[in-house]
Amino acid sequence: MASEHQGPERVETAKAVAASAIGKASTLRRKMPRLIRSRSDSLAIVPVGLVLLAAITAVTPLRSGPAALALVLEPHLYIVAAVVLAPLAILDRARALGFALMAMLIVGGFVFGSEWISLPGAAASRHDLSVMSWNVQYGTRTPADQAAQLEGVTADIVDLQEIEPDAAAAIETDPVIAAHYPYRAMAPRIGPWGLAVLSRYPISGVDSTNDPACLDLRVTTPRGEIHVIVAHPNHADITTVTRLRAPIGYDPSARDREIAAVRVRIDAALHAGDRLLVLGDFNTTPSEAEYSTLSAGLRDTHVQVGEGPGWTWRPSRMTFLPFGLLRIDLQLTGGSIFPASTSIDCSLPGDHCRLFGNYEVD
Repeated sequence: MASEHQGPERVETAKAVAASAIGKASTLRRKMPRLIRSRSDSLAIVPVGLVLLAAITAVTPLRSGPAALALVLEPHLYIVAAVVLAPLAILDRARALGFALMAMLIVGGFVFGSEWISLPGAAASRHDLSVMSWNVQYGTRTPADQAAQLEGVTADIVDLQEIEPDAAAAIETDPVIAAHYPYRAMAPRIGPWGLAVLSRYPISGVDSTNDPACLDLRVTTPRGEIHVIVAHPNHADITTVTRLRAPIGYDPSARDREIAAVRVRIDAALHAGDRLLVLGDFNTTPSEAEYSTLSAGLRDTHVQVGEGPGWTWRPSRMTFLPFGLLRIDLQLTGGSIFPASTSIDCSLPGDHCRLFGNYEVD
């Protein structure tokens, strides 16, 4: 008789177990969105970390080490964080992550706002002088190609970095360039430290140094004399690991020393009340502390009148990109010379784009 009752009892037990399982599954389903939000909210540490980095650098400039390297890439970190994390915050209704992202974007607006958006009315009204700056990346093109790529340029003043002797010779003997730029200051060198200035107007007082690579001269324009300083400080030393060359360390001490030497010339020109143009590849980004040292008392043409990020450099392995990824090529002014407009051309081979500026000279 006992065996006759075991069948129904087992059925009832199975039903009870199934009901319990269904109940637990239902409870888990109700809790899943909460669990997902919790995991997404944990990612708030990313935007919070970026906000803290901005706060720390506002109080204590970071010049070396991993944190300083993060400053080089700071705009990109903000962009990646916003693009990747904003959809998660919305889809998962992660409030903590959402609030952290909003705080990050507000701080980013203060930090990068002038870099990306220029205020209406900031541009000068006249175009009295046009300038082109270009790091040609030595070894990228033949001397003949280098000269040919300059034949169509119409700027009043052209400053070039990384000009080697064979490229300088091709430029000097090119009849089209000679006709358009009868005045030239050439300081070519083997490797990346050669400099050159081509001008439609007379050049005088040329002073060239190699440590740092700097060309200091005067250009007599129809609007008066312009003091031009072209420089190319050394880049920072970056420590990398693995075959992917992942960066882990950053030492800009050599670059900072060379920028300090250029700054001595800038201070002397400002003290003299010169109309001053400071041009070149300075190997420092606007988010780094050394940029403030370099640009103090000067107008940054891109900040004054440019739109967008103004990036002019891309890695050699990514020269196929039609845009730059860092803004290290600069045109700065002091005295009575004011930015009117600026533009960038990344269409030619090399790791640097061409940077153009137009100026009003009073």
